[in-house]
Amino acid sequence: MSEHIPLSVVLATIEPWPDLANCLAVLEPQVAAVGGEIVVGDGHGAALDAATASSSERLRWVRRPGASVFELRARCAEQARGEIVAMTEDHVIVGDDWCAQVLDAFRENPGAASVTGPVLNGSTDSLMDWANFLHTFGAFYPPVNRAQDDRCPPVANVAFRRDVIGPGPIATGWLELELNPRLFGEGRCHVHDGLTVTHVQSHGFWNTMLSHFDNGRSTTGLPAAAPMRARGAWLLFKTGVGAVGGISKLTPAARASLPLMFVLSCCHAAGEAVGALAGPGRSPSRLR
Repeated sequence: MSEHIPLSVVLATIEPWPDLANCLAVLEPQVAAVGGEIVVGDGHGAALDAATASSSERLRWVRRPGASVFELRARCAEQARGEIVAMTEDHVIVGDDWCAQVLDAFRENPGAASVTGPVLNGSTDSLMDWANFLHTFGAFYPPVNRAQDDRCPPVANVAFRRDVIGPGPIATGWLELELNPRLFGEGRCHVHDGLTVTHVQSHGFWNTMLSHFDNGRSTTGLPAAAPMRARGAWLLFKTGVGAVGGISKLTPAARASLPLMFVLSCCHAAGEAVGALAGPGRSPSRLR
């Protein structure tokens, strides 16, 4: 009889070891405590070292050098054996009881197809870092704005029931750009306040703008993305600010970053337009 695995955690990275070390240090003991597994999608080829990979009974290594994070998540989800498939990112530090909170959220909400929770900002040194965070995670900055329906949960903090993913094969980008927004739009995603992660990422000024262009181009250009027209910069900015759920809850630095958030909306909108016209290009492979 096969081993029962309640939880699989999917991690996709294109960075070499030890970039993943901080994330794994917090995640591995939790996964072991609930009898789960971690499936690492390695687009670099050396995201883990051999000693780390062999020393953990709960760690599975899916190597696809050159693959984008979208492809890596798809391949890892295909191989995940858990009843619940959770996703986070290599530059994210999960809460101390994150794995238990994932399982509790589904146990307490049997009708939920997916769950998510608050995302904290672990990069606050510059206004661009705040703009980067708010553009992507503003709707899930605590307290989470449960009234908004414009921004679906980020893959930094989301988990699905295995049966809504299916056995595969999974198209590249389908999890992030079709399944996740569809479940959220249908009201089948439960927001669980105890399910908290901290996002730690700083690209610098120009690379942040490039990242949002690449994100926008991937959003409309990947074949598995749900059909969507390119949106204008003002609409992206307006819905992003609205999704936050009240500017008053932001710190002074976060409020001061809003003009830069509009700049990132322009970059994202330009990427969406290019993606809709010319496809994803190399943008998915540059995203981290």
